[in-house]
Amino acid sequence: MERAVLFEKKGNTAVVTLNRPEQKNAIDSAMRKELLKAWDYIEEDKGIYSVILTGGEKVFSAGQDLFELSEFRKKEPVAELPLNNLETFGLHVKKPVIAAVGGPCLGAGFLLAMICSDVRVATDTALFGMPEVKVGVPPSFGIPAILARHFPPAIVADLLLFGRRITALDAFRLGFVNNVVPVEEMLSTAERYAGEINEMSPLITGNIKEVVRKVTEADPLSIAYSNAMCALGRRSEDYIEGPLAFREKRKPVWKGQ
Repeated sequence: MERAVLFEKKGNTAVVTLNRPEQKNAIDSAMRKELLKAWDYIEEDKGIYSVILTGGEKVFSAGQDLFELSEFRKKEPVAELPLNNLETFGLHVKKPVIAAVGGPCLGAGFLLAMICSDVRVATDTALFGMPEVKVGVPPSFGIPAILARHFPPAIVADLLLFGRRITALDAFRLGFVNNVVPVEEMLSTAERYAGEINEMSPLITGNIKEVVRKVTEADPLSIAYSNAMCALGRRSEDYIEGPLAFREKRKPVWKGQ
């Protein structure tokens, strides 16, 4: 059985690759476990100065594995999926992370790119979005508050209320992406950024990352309010119906309760 996450060390750079191409790199329990292991290894290895996170050229991640989610919801209507937390998404990684994003970067995959990475390289085919509203899944982890620290209110509304997507060029114009490149230049550009970071003091780059994170992170009250609203949504019939309809490949029948 293939690993859900591939790990490779190239000099002072760790390359972490999401590896469920047949499922569009949908994030399931196996991927969450392997991501946590990768972050732990990266933090322990003093010879790693930078990290590249990618899903390959065709897709970064389609988000949560809705097939797994719908099965889980039959048994656990409200509880969180195992290891489905911000630590799994790289919140406490102290070394600079470059996200190399090709193709769709959606839902939990979009959250991963926001939470984990400090520098983002996107191909001209990349798309960013939060489609959860279309399948009746309320945004968890304080996503509205986190998005609001990266994008203007009108864009946050587009992303969350309508499930619309942002192109790589728009993400660059909005200041979310550092560079937009052709597909064939994605990894080499990320490697160039990593090479520059590797020439710096790892102590100083780590400190800078920590300071930038602290001054740009969402405030705890906003995250708590967002999570409270998410918990209410999880107690609804629509929350069960959305992922089930997705799995059965039909249009959901919303009840508004």
